[in-house]
Amino acid sequence: MTGVVMGLILIIIGFVPGLLDKWAEALSNIAETILYRAPLSSRERTEFGQQRWIAAMGMALIALSLYLYSVR
Repeated sequence: MTGVVMGLILIIIGFVPGLLDKWAEALSNIAETILYRAPLSSRERTEFGQQRWIAAMGMALIALSLYLYSVR
């Protein structure tokens, strides 16, 4: 069951455009705030774009976990 939930999360991350970019920017801002006490807005950030391979990994994880569950 855990594999199915993790697979669904990976599919959502892979298919929602810009979601990974927003999370990466938020984590970067948190780290900059902790280290420098203020976010550095002058840095250029690399965009990830839509990562369909992450969604494919999610589907594979779901298939593997359902297969292992049925074999058991």
